[in-house]
Amino acid sequence: MESLVDLVSSSTDPRARARFQNLQLKKKVKEFRVAMRGYKRPDFNRMILDLCKLGWTHEKIAFVLPVANASTVSEWARGGKPNYENGEAFVMLWKTETGIEREPREGEWQTYKYTVGQLDIFEDGGLCDQVISELDREIKG
Repeated sequence: MESLVDLVSSSTDPRARARFQNLQLKKKVKEFRVAMRGYKRPDFNRMILDLCKLGWTHEKIAFVLPVANASTVSEWARGGKPNYENGEAFVMLWKTETGIEREPREGEWQTYKYTVGQLDIFEDGGLCDQVISELDREIKG
């Protein structure tokens, strides 16, 4: 017995073929939309802040990327969306400079933590411990 796909594709009726192709397209669109529900675009604002903590300015970022000027980068920091090529180039720059492989996504700012350009002054053996040990040595000495 022939399957429905073979039956419709071998049909000489163009309306039947078109209707079947339309059903296949609707199914693909539905699968795509279900998959896109979990998609979150990169958090460009956070990535710009990370690069600024590493000493980059909006002017430097604009110079390295194929964008017109620093106002374009400032617009991204305020929530604007870069086109695909500029966004991809920016993500590559951010990954290169920070050494972090997973870029932050919008709405995920509390789900994971990384440090970029920050001093871990309160961590064990951090800056505070170094200052306290130096002060203890000066007081005793």
